[in-house]
Amino acid sequence: MAERGRRVAVLVLVLLLAVPPLATVLPGSPASVQVAGVTLLWWYAACVGPLAAVLATLVARAIR
Repeated sequence: MAERGRRVAVLVLVLLLAVPPLATVLPGSPASVQVAGVTLLWWYAACVGPLAAVLATLVARAIR
């Protein structure tokens, strides 16, 4: 069970690293959309990505 949790956490972390480069090259440029005067890419890099990484790590550690 611990191995499975660790694998899922690693997969989530790799996907979190892959999202920003992919978002910049998608058609329509969704990374440049602004929310509260700041681009979505900034929100992802400053808030969503780190929070998701912490949650994935905590869940993987709790499964052990």
